[in-house]
Amino acid sequence: MFDYTVTTNKTIEQAIDDLTASLKNVQFGVLWDFDVKETLHNKGFDDFDQTFRILEVCNPKAARDVLSMEEKVSYFLPCKVVVYESHNETRIGMPRPTALMSHIDSKDVQDFASDIEETMIKAIDEAV
Repeated sequence: MFDYTVTTNKTIEQAIDDLTASLKNVQFGVLWDFDVKETLHNKGFDDFDQTFRILEVCNPKAARDVLSMEEKVSYFLPCKVVVYESHNETRIGMPRPTALMSHIDSKDVQDFASDIEETMIKAIDEAV
């Protein structure tokens, strides 16, 4: 599967707060919190009402390590986790690093992607 997505009973703000804390526990920081709805409203698209918050997250040591293996991994950095509303539920999801990096011909990169994916899934599950 391309993505890992879970549903939570938390509000978007609660989910983001808890996700930020659980990411910190696994050495990831939030570099940017992109509020899609707010941005579209600021650009005059007031009819867009669905909430999407795209968090760009990074573990600096992991980024350094994987970039030393393969420069093209930079195309996938930083990692993204999205918190959004769908059918009156809050969802937390991400593209799987293993799926994103599946076309890079390196067992080391594939193994690394698998480890990062497990770590991020752990953080997401902890935030639910």
